[in-house]
Amino acid sequence: MTMIEIHAAALSSTIASYHEFISRYVKAAKVVYGFVEGKEDPCFYRGFIELLLPEDWRVELWPAGNKERVYEIHKNIDWRRFQKPRICFFVDRDLSEVIPESLRQDTNIYVTKGYSIENDVVNRTGCHRILTELCGFASADHGELEAVCDLFDQELEVFLQAMVPIMAWILAWRRDGKRPNLNDIKLRDIFSFINGRLYSNPNPMGKASVPTYLHDQCNVYYNAGSDIGPIQVEFGRENIYRNFTRGKYVFWFLVEFCNSVHRDAAALFKGMSKPPKIHVNLSCSNGMAVIGIRARIPASLRTFLESTFCRYIETSKGKVA
Repeated sequence: MTMIEIHAAALSSTIASYHEFISRYVKAAKVVYGFVEGKEDPCFYRGFIELLLPEDWRVELWPAGNKERVYEIHKNIDWRRFQKPRICFFVDRDLSEVIPESLRQDTNIYVTKGYSIENDVVNRTGCHRILTELCGFASADHGELEAVCDLFDQELEVFLQAMVPIMAWILAWRRDGKRPNLNDIKLRDIFSFINGRLYSNPNPMGKASVPTYLHDQCNVYYNAGSDIGPIQVEFGRENIYRNFTRGKYVFWFLVEFCNSVHRDAAALFKGMSKPPKIHVNLSCSNGMAVIGIRARIPASLRTFLESTFCRYIETSKGKVA
Protein backbone atom coordinates (compact mmCIF):
# COMPACT_ATOMS: atom_id res chain seq x y z
CA MET A 1 0.00 0.00 0.00
CA THR A 2 1.42 3.39 -0.98
CA MET A 3 1.54 6.35 1.41
CA ILE A 4 -1.22 8.02 -0.60
CA GLU A 5 -3.39 4.94 -0.14
CA ILE A 6 -2.58 4.79 3.59
CA HIS A 7 -3.57 8.42 4.09
CA ALA A 8 -6.71 7.92 2.01
CA ALA A 9 -7.69 4.90 4.11
CA ALA A 10 -7.07 6.86 7.33
CA LEU A 11 -9.16 9.77 6.08
CA SER A 12 -11.93 7.43 4.98
CA SER A 13 -12.01 5.75 8.39
CA THR A 14 -12.01 9.08 10.20
CA ILE A 15 -14.85 10.39 8.08
CA ALA A 16 -16.84 7.18 8.58
CA SER A 17 -16.52 7.29 12.38
CA TYR A 18 -17.28 11.00 12.54
CA HIS A 19 -20.30 10.78 10.26
CA GLU A 20 -21.69 7.82 12.17
CA PHE A 21 -21.44 9.92 15.32
CA ILE A 22 -23.15 12.87 13.61
CA SER A 23 -25.92 10.64 12.30
CA ARG A 24 -26.60 9.14 15.74
CA TYR A 25 -26.11 12.24 17.87
CA VAL A 26 -29.34 13.38 19.52
CA LYS A 27 -29.20 16.64 21.41
CA ALA A 28 -32.02 15.81 23.80
CA ALA A 29 -31.10 12.16 24.44
CA LYS A 30 -29.66 10.88 27.69
CA VAL A 31 -26.53 9.70 25.94
CA VAL A 32 -22.84 10.51 26.23
CA TYR A 33 -20.48 9.83 23.35
CA GLY A 34 -16.88 8.74 22.93
CA PHE A 35 -14.18 7.75 20.47
CA VAL A 36 -11.58 5.06 21.14
CA GLU A 37 -8.66 3.73 19.13
CA GLY A 38 -9.28 0.06 18.32
CA LYS A 39 -12.30 -2.17 17.87
CA GLU A 40 -11.52 -4.03 21.12
CA ASP A 41 -11.29 -0.90 23.29
CA PRO A 42 -15.06 -0.51 23.84
CA CYS A 43 -14.98 -3.84 25.72
CA PHE A 44 -13.01 -2.11 28.45
CA TYR A 45 -14.23 1.45 28.33
CA ARG A 46 -17.98 0.80 28.04
CA GLY A 47 -18.05 -1.25 31.23
CA PHE A 48 -16.02 1.31 33.16
CA ILE A 49 -18.17 4.20 31.93
CA GLU A 50 -21.49 2.48 32.62
CA LEU A 51 -20.44 1.87 36.23
CA LEU A 52 -20.60 5.63 36.78
CA LEU A 53 -23.62 6.56 34.67
CA PRO A 54 -27.17 6.85 36.07
CA GLU A 55 -29.40 3.96 35.06
CA ASP A 56 -31.32 6.04 32.54
CA TRP A 57 -28.16 7.18 30.72
CA ARG A 58 -26.06 5.25 28.23
CA VAL A 59 -22.81 5.66 26.30
CA GLU A 60 -22.09 5.20 22.61
CA LEU A 61 -18.48 4.52 21.59
CA TRP A 62 -16.86 4.42 18.16
CA PRO A 63 -13.47 2.90 17.31
CA ALA A 64 -11.61 5.36 15.09
CA GLY A 65 -8.84 2.94 14.07
CA ASN A 66 -5.82 4.37 15.84
CA LYS A 67 -4.64 7.27 18.00
CA GLU A 68 -4.03 9.62 15.08
CA ARG A 69 -7.59 9.17 13.87
CA VAL A 70 -9.01 9.79 17.33
CA TYR A 71 -7.10 13.06 17.48
CA GLU A 72 -8.17 13.97 13.95
CA ILE A 73 -11.84 13.61 14.87
CA HIS A 74 -11.29 15.72 17.99
CA LYS A 75 -9.65 18.39 15.85
CA ASN A 76 -12.44 18.43 13.26
CA ILE A 77 -15.42 18.64 15.62
CA ASP A 78 -17.00 22.09 15.81
CA TRP A 79 -16.86 22.68 19.57
CA ARG A 80 -19.16 25.68 19.24
CA ARG A 81 -21.90 23.15 18.49
CA PHE A 82 -21.08 20.43 21.02
CA GLN A 83 -20.25 20.45 24.72
CA LYS A 84 -16.86 18.92 25.44
CA PRO A 85 -17.79 17.07 28.65
CA ARG A 86 -20.41 15.11 26.71
CA ILE A 87 -18.04 13.87 23.97
CA CYS A 88 -14.80 12.26 25.15
CA PHE A 89 -11.76 10.71 23.51
CA PHE A 90 -9.74 7.80 24.87
CA VAL A 91 -6.18 7.09 23.71
CA ASP A 92 -3.20 4.98 24.77
CA ARG A 93 -0.07 6.63 26.10
CA ASP A 94 2.08 3.97 24.36
CA LEU A 95 5.80 4.83 24.62
CA SER A 96 5.28 8.59 24.28
CA GLU A 97 6.90 9.41 27.63
CA VAL A 98 10.11 7.53 26.89
CA ILE A 99 10.53 8.26 23.17
CA PRO A 100 9.79 11.12 24.12
CA GLU A 101 6.95 12.70 22.15
CA SER A 102 4.13 14.98 23.21
CA LEU A 103 0.48 14.03 23.07
CA ARG A 104 -2.35 16.44 22.43
CA GLN A 105 -4.16 17.35 25.62
CA ASP A 106 -7.63 18.67 26.32
CA THR A 107 -10.20 18.41 29.09
CA ASN A 108 -12.13 15.73 27.19
CA ILE A 109 -9.13 13.60 26.11
CA TYR A 110 -8.19 10.69 28.37
CA VAL A 111 -4.67 9.29 28.05
CA THR A 112 -3.93 6.02 29.85
CA LYS A 113 -1.57 6.13 32.81
CA GLY A 114 0.55 3.28 31.40
CA TYR A 115 1.11 1.98 27.89
CA SER A 116 -2.57 1.17 27.32
CA ILE A 117 -5.81 0.36 29.12
CA GLU A 118 -4.85 -3.33 29.22
CA ASN A 119 -2.00 -2.56 31.62
CA ASP A 120 -4.54 -1.44 34.23
CA VAL A 121 -6.45 -4.73 34.30
CA VAL A 122 -3.50 -7.13 34.56
CA ASN A 123 -3.14 -7.54 38.30
CA ARG A 124 -3.68 -10.02 41.12
CA THR A 125 -7.33 -9.08 41.56
CA GLY A 126 -8.04 -9.66 37.88
CA CYS A 127 -6.23 -12.98 37.96
CA HIS A 128 -8.23 -14.15 40.99
CA ARG A 129 -11.55 -13.25 39.34
CA ILE A 130 -10.62 -15.02 36.11
CA LEU A 131 -9.60 -18.19 37.94
CA THR A 132 -12.73 -18.31 40.11
CA GLU A 133 -15.34 -16.98 37.67
CA LEU A 134 -14.11 -18.31 34.34
CA CYS A 135 -11.69 -21.17 34.94
CA GLY A 136 -13.68 -23.20 37.47
CA PHE A 137 -11.66 -22.60 40.66
CA ALA A 138 -14.46 -21.04 42.74
CA SER A 139 -14.45 -24.05 45.09
CA ALA A 140 -10.69 -24.44 45.25
CA ASP A 141 -8.92 -24.45 48.61
CA HIS A 142 -8.49 -20.83 49.70
CA GLY A 143 -4.86 -21.23 50.72
CA GLU A 144 -3.91 -22.98 47.50
CA LEU A 145 -5.71 -20.35 45.43
CA GLU A 146 -3.86 -17.59 47.26
CA ALA A 147 -0.60 -19.44 46.59
CA VAL A 148 -1.43 -19.48 42.87
CA CYS A 149 -2.10 -15.74 43.01
CA ASP A 150 1.26 -15.31 44.73
CA LEU A 151 2.73 -17.26 41.82
CA PHE A 152 1.00 -14.87 39.43
CA ASP A 153 2.64 -11.86 41.11
CA GLN A 154 6.01 -13.60 41.00
CA GLU A 155 5.81 -14.70 37.38
CA LEU A 156 4.41 -11.36 36.19
CA GLU A 157 7.57 -9.72 37.50
CA VAL A 158 9.66 -12.40 35.76
CA PHE A 159 7.77 -11.70 32.53
CA LEU A 160 8.11 -7.92 32.76
CA GLN A 161 11.85 -8.21 33.31
CA ALA A 162 12.17 -10.70 30.44
CA MET A 163 10.35 -8.19 28.23
CA VAL A 164 12.87 -5.41 28.94
CA PRO A 165 15.24 -6.27 26.04
CA ILE A 166 12.26 -6.78 23.70
CA MET A 167 10.70 -3.45 24.63
CA ALA A 168 14.15 -1.82 24.36
CA TRP A 169 14.30 -2.87 20.69
CA ILE A 170 10.78 -1.56 20.13
CA LEU A 171 11.72 1.73 21.79
CA ALA A 172 14.84 1.95 19.62
CA TRP A 173 12.71 1.44 16.50
CA ARG A 174 10.25 4.11 17.57
CA ARG A 175 13.01 6.60 18.27
CA ASP A 176 14.36 5.86 14.82
CA GLY A 177 10.99 6.64 13.25
CA LYS A 178 10.09 3.02 12.46
CA ARG A 179 6.50 1.84 13.03
CA PRO A 180 6.45 -1.94 12.47
CA ASN A 181 3.33 -3.96 13.23
CA LEU A 182 3.99 -5.14 16.79
CA ASN A 183 1.23 -7.72 16.48
CA ASP A 184 3.65 -9.68 14.29
CA ILE A 185 5.65 -10.49 17.42
CA LYS A 186 4.03 -13.67 18.73
CA LEU A 187 4.86 -14.11 22.39
CA ARG A 188 3.94 -17.79 22.19
CA ASP A 189 7.08 -18.18 20.06
CA ILE A 190 9.23 -16.68 22.83
CA PHE A 191 7.56 -17.83 26.04
CA SER A 192 5.67 -20.81 27.39
CA PHE A 193 4.09 -21.85 30.69
CA ILE A 194 4.39 -25.05 32.69
CA ASN A 195 2.54 -25.30 36.01
CA GLY A 196 2.02 -21.54 35.94
CA ARG A 197 5.72 -20.80 35.58
CA LEU A 198 7.15 -18.83 32.69
CA TYR A 199 9.89 -20.27 30.47
CA SER A 200 11.79 -18.47 27.72
CA ASN A 201 12.84 -19.86 24.35
CA PRO A 202 16.21 -18.41 23.29
CA ASN A 203 15.68 -19.53 19.67
CA PRO A 204 12.07 -18.67 18.76
CA MET A 205 10.92 -20.21 15.47
CA GLY A 206 14.43 -21.67 15.08
CA LYS A 207 16.02 -18.20 14.83
CA ALA A 208 19.55 -17.62 16.07
CA SER A 209 18.35 -15.32 18.84
CA VAL A 210 15.37 -13.37 20.11
CA PRO A 211 16.61 -10.11 18.50
CA THR A 212 16.92 -11.91 15.15
CA TYR A 213 13.35 -13.19 15.55
CA LEU A 214 12.02 -9.72 16.46
CA HIS A 215 13.59 -8.06 13.43
CA ASP A 216 12.56 -10.82 11.04
CA GLN A 217 8.97 -10.81 12.27
CA CYS A 218 8.71 -7.03 12.01
CA ASN A 219 10.63 -6.80 8.74
CA VAL A 220 13.23 -4.46 10.25
CA TYR A 221 16.90 -4.67 9.26
CA TYR A 222 18.95 -6.18 12.09
CA ASN A 223 22.39 -4.76 12.74
CA ALA A 224 23.97 -7.28 15.09
CA GLY A 225 26.49 -4.63 16.12
CA SER A 226 23.84 -2.28 17.49
CA ASP A 227 24.38 -1.45 21.16
CA ILE A 228 20.96 -1.76 22.73
CA GLY A 229 22.44 -1.85 26.23
CA PRO A 230 21.86 1.81 27.21
CA ILE A 231 18.22 1.71 26.09
CA GLN A 232 17.75 -1.59 27.91
CA VAL A 233 19.11 -0.05 31.11
CA GLU A 234 16.86 2.95 30.62
CA PHE A 235 13.75 0.88 30.04
CA GLY A 236 14.64 -1.48 32.88
CA ARG A 237 14.05 1.20 35.48
CA GLU A 238 11.16 0.28 37.73
CA ASN A 239 8.82 3.12 36.85
CA ILE A 240 9.27 2.41 33.14
CA TYR A 241 9.20 -1.34 32.53
CA ARG A 242 6.28 -1.91 34.89
CA ASN A 243 4.13 0.77 33.26
CA PHE A 244 5.22 0.78 29.64
CA THR A 245 5.54 -2.83 28.57
CA ARG A 246 3.05 -3.05 25.70
CA GLY A 247 -0.42 -3.65 27.08
CA LYS A 248 -1.36 -6.38 24.63
CA TYR A 249 1.76 -8.31 25.64
CA VAL A 250 0.96 -7.99 29.36
CA PHE A 251 -2.62 -9.04 28.64
CA TRP A 252 -1.27 -12.11 26.80
CA PHE A 253 0.62 -13.03 29.97
CA LEU A 254 -2.56 -12.83 32.06
CA VAL A 255 -4.54 -15.03 29.67
CA GLU A 256 -1.81 -17.63 29.24
CA PHE A 257 -1.00 -17.78 32.96
CA CYS A 258 -4.64 -18.51 33.79
CA ASN A 259 -4.88 -21.10 31.01
CA SER A 260 -1.74 -22.77 32.34
CA VAL A 261 -3.14 -22.91 35.86
CA HIS A 262 -6.27 -24.58 34.52
CA ARG A 263 -4.35 -27.00 32.30
CA ASP A 264 -1.94 -27.97 35.09
CA ALA A 265 -4.43 -27.80 37.95
CA ALA A 266 -3.44 -31.22 39.31
CA ALA A 267 0.10 -29.98 39.93
CA LEU A 268 -1.03 -26.80 41.68
CA PHE A 269 -4.03 -27.96 43.73
CA LYS A 270 -3.65 -31.04 45.93
CA GLY A 271 -7.31 -31.96 45.82
CA MET A 272 -7.57 -31.97 42.04
CA SER A 273 -6.72 -34.90 39.82
CA LYS A 274 -7.80 -33.10 36.65
CA PRO A 275 -8.71 -29.56 35.57
CA PRO A 276 -12.11 -28.29 36.76
CA LYS A 277 -14.92 -27.68 34.30
CA ILE A 278 -14.14 -24.43 32.54
CA HIS A 279 -16.86 -21.81 32.06
CA VAL A 280 -15.21 -19.92 29.19
CA ASN A 281 -12.49 -20.97 26.78
CA LEU A 282 -10.22 -18.01 27.42
CA SER A 283 -8.05 -16.56 24.65
CA CYS A 284 -6.57 -13.19 23.73
CA SER A 285 -9.25 -12.81 21.07
CA ASN A 286 -12.18 -13.10 23.48
CA GLY A 287 -10.33 -12.03 26.61
CA MET A 288 -11.05 -8.35 26.14
CA ALA A 289 -14.79 -8.96 26.32
CA VAL A 290 -14.88 -11.41 29.22
CA ILE A 291 -12.11 -9.88 31.33
CA GLY A 292 -12.87 -6.21 30.69
CA ILE A 293 -16.23 -6.38 32.42
CA ARG A 294 -14.58 -7.91 35.49
CA ALA A 295 -11.82 -5.34 35.83
CA ARG A 296 -11.72 -2.61 38.45
CA ILE A 297 -11.93 0.88 37.00
CA PRO A 298 -8.49 2.58 36.96
CA ALA A 299 -8.28 5.55 39.36
CA SER A 300 -7.11 7.95 36.65
CA LEU A 301 -10.03 6.98 34.41
CA ARG A 302 -12.55 7.38 37.24
CA THR A 303 -11.26 10.90 37.92
CA PHE A 304 -11.51 11.75 34.21
CA LEU A 305 -15.06 10.39 33.85
CA GLU A 306 -16.22 12.19 36.99
CA SER A 307 -14.97 15.49 35.57
CA THR A 308 -16.52 14.95 32.13
CA PHE A 309 -19.49 12.63 31.62
CA CYS A 310 -20.62 12.66 35.25
CA ARG A 311 -20.30 16.41 35.61
CA TYR A 312 -22.14 16.95 32.34
CA ILE A 313 -25.02 14.73 33.49
CA GLU A 314 -25.17 16.42 36.88
CA THR A 315 -25.20 19.95 35.46
CA SER A 316 -27.77 19.07 32.81
CA LYS A 317 -30.33 18.32 35.56
CA GLY A 318 -32.33 16.23 33.13
CA LYS A 319 -32.37 18.99 30.52
CA VAL A 320 -29.88 17.67 28.01
CA ALA A 321 -28.44 20.39 25.80
